[in-house]
Amino acid sequence: MKSTVFSAVVVSIGYTLLGWDFAALLEANRHMEKEFELENGHSIEGITISVSAFGAIVITIFSGSLLDWLGRRAILVHSSLLLLLGGLLMLWSPNIYILLLARLFVGSGSGLVFTCVPIYISETSPPNMRGLLVTMPQFMFIIGTIFSYCLIFWLTLMSSPKWRIMIGAIFAPSIIYLALLVYYLPESPRWLVNDGKISEARVSLQWLRGKKHDISGEIETIVESVDFISDTAIGTDQGQSFAGPISSQIWPQNTFYWNLSDPLVDLLGSIHETMSEATGSRRNSFFPVFNSFSFLEHEHMNEHRDDSNDQQTREVYSVGEANNGDGLRTSLLSQTASVEVNDTNTSFTSEGSSSYLRRHGTSAFTQEFMASLHDHDIEEEDEETSGMALPHQPAYQYMESSRRHPYRYRILRLSETADMKSKWRVLLQPGIRHALCYGMLIQALQQSTGINVLLRYTPEILRQVGVVSLFSDIGLSPHSTSILISALNALLMLPCITAAMLLMDVCGRRALILATTPILILSLSVMSLSTLVDMGSLERAILFHLALTICFCSYVIGLGPIPNVLCSEMFPTKARATCMSFCSLSFWFGGLLSAYCFPVMLSTISLSGACGIYALVCCIVLCLVYYRIPETSTLNLELIAELFKFSRQSRYVA
Repeated sequence: MKSTVFSAVVVSIGYTLLGWDFAALLEANRHMEKEFELENGHSIEGITISVSAFGAIVITIFSGSLLDWLGRRAILVHSSLLLLLGGLLMLWSPNIYILLLARLFVGSGSGLVFTCVPIYISETSPPNMRGLLVTMPQFMFIIGTIFSYCLIFWLTLMSSPKWRIMIGAIFAPSIIYLALLVYYLPESPRWLVNDGKISEARVSLQWLRGKKHDISGEIETIVESVDFISDTAIGTDQGQSFAGPISSQIWPQNTFYWNLSDPLVDLLGSIHETMSEATGSRRNSFFPVFNSFSFLEHEHMNEHRDDSNDQQTREVYSVGEANNGDGLRTSLLSQTASVEVNDTNTSFTSEGSSSYLRRHGTSAFTQEFMASLHDHDIEEEDEETSGMALPHQPAYQYMESSRRHPYRYRILRLSETADMKSKWRVLLQPGIRHALCYGMLIQALQQSTGINVLLRYTPEILRQVGVVSLFSDIGLSPHSTSILISALNALLMLPCITAAMLLMDVCGRRALILATTPILILSLSVMSLSTLVDMGSLERAILFHLALTICFCSYVIGLGPIPNVLCSEMFPTKARATCMSFCSLSFWFGGLLSAYCFPVMLSTISLSGACGIYALVCCIVLCLVYYRIPETSTLNLELIAELFKFSRQSRYVA
C-alpha cells in the first residue's frame, strides 16, 4: 500500500497550502492597511476574507459537475495552478486591486482543494486504511500552519515585516504540488469505472495497491457496486420488486442485532438465502455478478465452456417462455449481468431504475430490465413496458455477445442510455438525501463551533487575556511572543492529530467524536468562566491558556477531521462529487458567518459570551452524532449510503 499512502500524502499537500494561508492572512492584514493607507484595519481584514470566501463559494458551486466531468486528478491540477498563480500575484501586488484578484485565485484554489482532496483519498484508499488516510489532510493543514507561524515569527523580528512574503510564499510549495500531481498521481479508479474506462481503472488500482497485490476482487466489486449495489441491493423509493419484501430481514429493528452484525454480511447473506430458497438455485440469484463476473474468466473462456453455456441458456430461455414470464425472470436473474437488447432508443418507464442508469456497465442495464419486468406484471396493459419486458430477439444471443466482448458492451451503454437528469434525481434517494442533510449540517455546525476562528485569532486572544505577559522576560515584543506561543500551540496539536489518524479506523468515527466533543465543551466552558470569575491575572492567564490548548487538541482529534472523513465516504460514487460540493458550500458559508460574527460578539458579549455560545453549538453536534450519524469505518464505500436510509429505523451505537 506504499503507493496508496504516497498518493494521499501528495494530494494532502494542498491542505498544507491552506494551513499556510490560514495562519498568514491575519498577520499580513496588519501590515497591508499601513502600506495601502487604509484607516480601518477591520475593513481590509473583512475585504480579504470576503474575496477569498467568494472565490471558494463560487468554484464550489460548480465543483461537483467539474469533478464528474474532468475527473479528480484534473481538478487537483487546476487547483494547484490557481494557488500558484495567486501566490505569485500576492508576491507582486502593487495595489489593492491586484491583491484582491490574487485572493480570488487563492480562494478558488482552496475551494477545489477542500472539496476534491477528501474525495480522492476516500476513493483510492482500502476500507481498513480509509480513516487514517482521509485524516492526513488535517495533519498536513497543521504542518502548514506551523511553517507559516515560524516564517511570520522570523519576519516580525525585522523592523519592517514584509507581508507579501508571508502570504505569497505559498507559490513555492505550489510548484512542488503541481509537479507531483502531474507526474506521479494516478486518476481515481472509481471515477474511471464510473466513466466507463474499466481497463484504465485496473491500471490505476494496480499502481495504487502494488504490482504484487491481486486487485481482481476489488475491481470487480467496484465495477458492479458503482451502479448495481447502490441502486438495486436495498432498493429505491419505487424499486420494490425484490428488495422490498426482504428489507426487514436485512435491516432488523432489534438494536442488539444491529450492534453485533456486519451490514455487508447481512446484506449479501440475507439476499442470497432468500433468493436461493425462492428459486432453488445454489448461486446468488440476486447478485449474479459476484458469482460470474471475472475479467480473467471473460478473457480466457474456452470454446467448450461457451458452447455448454449457450446450450444451457437456450434451455432456460425456452422454459421461461413456457411459464409466461415467471421463469424468464428467474432465468435472467441467474445469468450474467451483461444483457443487451436490440432497441436502444426505447425509454424506460420504471422510475425506480431509469433515473439511476449511468453511463457505463450492463449491470445497471440489467437492473432496468428486471424493473421493467416487474412493471409488466403490475401493469399488463402498458404496451411500452410490455415491449421492454419481452425483447424482440432471444436474450441468449446478447448474452453470448456480451460474454465474448465484455468491455465493449459495458462501455457501449455509456453514450446510448445516459440520462443527465439522473445526476440530480439520485440526490432524492432516501439514503443519499438523509446523508446529504446530515453532511451539510455537520459541516455547518463544525464551523459554528468557532474553533477555527479561535485558532485564527489566537495571537490577539493571548494578548487580550494576558498570556503574553507570562513570557515578558524572554526579550521579545508582545506581538512576536504571541506568534511564538501560537506556533507552540500548533506544534502540540501534531501528536493529537497523529493519534486521531491511528485511532480513526480502530475506534471508529463515532467513538472519537463522541469521546472528544464533551472535552471540547468542558474546555470552552472553562474558557468562558475564566474571564468572568474574579481571580488573579496570572491564574486567569494560566487557566485560559491550558483550556485553550485542550480545546484545540480535542478538536483536531474529533470534530476537526471527522466531518470531512464522513462527507467523503457516505455518498455513492455517482453522487459523491455533487454531494461533497453541497457539504463544502455549507462549510464555507458557516466559516464566513462565524468569521464575521466573532468580532461582533467580542464587542458585545465579550470573549466569555462567545465561548459560551460555542459550547452550546458543540452540544448540538454531540446530539446530532449520537442520534443520527452511523459508524462508517471498515465498510465499502458503495454500501455506506444505505446506512442512512434506515437511520430513522435503527439506533446507531459504536
